[in-house]
Amino acid sequence: MTSSRCTPLKNVCLGLLLLAGSILASGCVPVSLLAIDVVRDEREPRAYWQDNKAEMDMRFSIYRNKTISDTNVSVTIWNAVVLLTGEVPDQQTIDRILDIAKSHHYTRQVVNRIELAGRTNIASRINDSWLTGRAKTALVISGTVDPTRFKVVTERANVYLMGLVTSAEATEAVMIVRSVPGVVRVIKVFEYF
Repeated sequence: MTSSRCTPLKNVCLGLLLLAGSILASGCVPVSLLAIDVVRDEREPRAYWQDNKAEMDMRFSIYRNKTISDTNVSVTIWNAVVLLTGEVPDQQTIDRILDIAKSHHYTRQVVNRIELAGRTNIASRINDSWLTGRAKTALVISGTVDPTRFKVVTERANVYLMGLVTSAEATEAVMIVRSVPGVVRVIKVFEYF
C-alpha cells in the first residue's frame, strides 16, 4: 500500500521545481545559472554584488527624478563601468542622466550611448531582446569562448559587449556576435587583463 503523504524531501523538490518554473516563466535567469555566473565571473563576488546594487540604485534615481520623463534608458554596470543606452527627447535629459551616473559613489567610468531620439516602439525592443538572446546563444554554442565572461546588451540592433577578458577573447566574441543575423554593429566596452 502506498502512502498519499508527501515526504519532506518531496516537498522541497516540488518547491524548487515550482520556483524554477516561475523564474523561467517570468523571463528571469534561473538561480542555478546565476550561481554558475557568479562562480565563473572574473570579478570578485563583492564587485559582482556592487555592480548589481549600483545598477539598481542608478535606475531608481533616474526613475524617481521628476525632471526626467519620456525616456527609454538602460543602465548596465560591469566592474564599476557604467554603460548607458536608450533614447531621450532632449540634451538636458541626457545631461541629467549623466550627472546621476557620474555622481554615484561606485562609478569608475561612464560610457554614454544614449541617443537623442524618440522612444523605440515595442517591436524594436522585442527585436533587441531577440538579438541579445541570439548573441548569447552564439557565444555559448561557439565553444571557443566562455560565454559567462560576457555581458550582452542590445539597443536598436547595436550589440554592446562588456566583460573582463583577454584581447583574444574580445576579438573572438566580436567575430561571433557579428555573424548573428540582424546585428547592425558590435560595440566593445571591454576591460582587458
